[in-house]
Amino acid sequence: MNDLNPQPLPPVAERVRVHVPSGALYDLAKMNKITANVLGRLGCGGCHSGRILDFVALDEFVINPATLEAHEALAARQVG
Repeated sequence: MNDLNPQPLPPVAERVRVHVPSGALYDLAKMNKITANVLGRLGCGGCHSGRILDFVALDEFVINPATLEAHEALAARQVG
């Protein structure tokens, strides 16, 4: 125990909600790319210390009345 090097705690974590399309949610390569992209937008592409990424599955749809096409909606459930 004498060789431990205690480090200061990181700043209070900031939560970041990330809405993820269902087609990417369970694909590790896609999630890695999404995570890297989000971290880059937050200013640090290499880490997310001080940030908590909340991934939200897009599993609700809105229908365009003109075309009857389904589009994923942002009202979604949190993953993890």
